[in-house]
Amino acid sequence: MILFVLVIVAYFWRRGADWRWHELAWAVAALAQAAIRWPHVQVNRANQVRIQRVDRREQWLMFLVFLGLLCLPMLALATPWFDALNYGLPAWAPWVGAVMMGASLLYFRRAHADLGRHWSPSLEVHQEHRLVTQGVYARVRHPMYASIWLFALAQPLLVHNWLAGAFGVAAFAALYLLRVGREEALMLEAFGDEYRTYMSRTGRLWPVRRRRP
Repeated sequence: MILFVLVIVAYFWRRGADWRWHELAWAVAALAQAAIRWPHVQVNRANQVRIQRVDRREQWLMFLVFLGLLCLPMLALATPWFDALNYGLPAWAPWVGAVMMGASLLYFRRAHADLGRHWSPSLEVHQEHRLVTQGVYARVRHPMYASIWLFALAQPLLVHNWLAGAFGVAAFAALYLLRVGREEALMLEAFGDEYRTYMSRTGRLWPVRRRRP
């Protein structure tokens, strides 16, 4: 919270009357996302890990996402360091980004609420882990990733900078593509046929059309 306040103060200090609503919208959305996740981080710390698949590659990918979806945009708002990489967009583009960001936060909150204490920031299964198949997980296996995809794709519509805005999309794409297969392999290892059946009736990021009997 203190960091976000410092960024906003620095932003208005350097922008003055030339502040831009879409950049502040990104900052509010980033703060809201952190606030949604924080209680679940605290709960997760009490879980006893049974299986873990965190390696150096996983750590680097998480760092790149943290850099692309939080650190670089905050630096772009607070400093002029990346101004040479700014780009322009039509007036309607930030409004589309704001709608996407709002949808992302609603989906992000619901996905966390439905998952409860079974959420983990990394590839791990804890001692009391169970397979969650209700709520938004009834038809989509990875609504959390879907919500972050929305956030990442909305970011360059709000932060108009090739490094601070667009890099986050590439960083999250790398994490998703290199992690989701390993995560599903871990779930198959932990839950076996239960997860295999669940996969057959759900999509990864959006619902699949159910076949008629």
